[in-house]
Amino acid sequence: MWLKIIGSIIIIFTSTYIGFSLASRYAERPHQIRQLISCLSALKSLINYVAVPLPEALSQCTCGLVGPVTDFFHKTSILLHNGRLTPQAAMDQALKDSKQLVFTQAEREILTSFSATLGSMDREEQHKSLELIHEQLFRIQKDAEIRCEQNVKMYRYLGVCSGLAIVIILL
Repeated sequence: MWLKIIGSIIIIFTSTYIGFSLASRYAERPHQIRQLISCLSALKSLINYVAVPLPEALSQCTCGLVGPVTDFFHKTSILLHNGRLTPQAAMDQALKDSKQLVFTQAEREILTSFSATLGSMDREEQHKSLELIHEQLFRIQKDAEIRCEQNVKMYRYLGVCSGLAIVIILL
């Protein structure tokens, strides 16, 4: 009897945990996209108006932010500063190493296309490129917020309800 109760509690707790962890990924994505937009806006200012070298600009564009996006830009800055990597190779390597980022393929493609042009254009063209990326990320952010509203509650309820369903079936 007690074994069934303990097993039921463990099943409900585990399925609830899985549901909440899936929901947290959906909730974290719009936040990380907002941070990415903020960092790219700061990067645009540092490149165009202050004329800071790229490794320093990548490091300074994350002032006041904490999290995986900050780690991504710092890793890119370190790779550019230490190695003989191109900005594209450094950003691609940092993107591969950043396991905490919850970006989808669309955000990763935008960052890859941005890294291909980073540092290879003059300031005016770089400014236009950053404006285009800002607009693309803003649209993706709106879509991520809509998906967040739709899916966060669903995954939470699904985790709890699936745990209860499994317990009912097993009893």
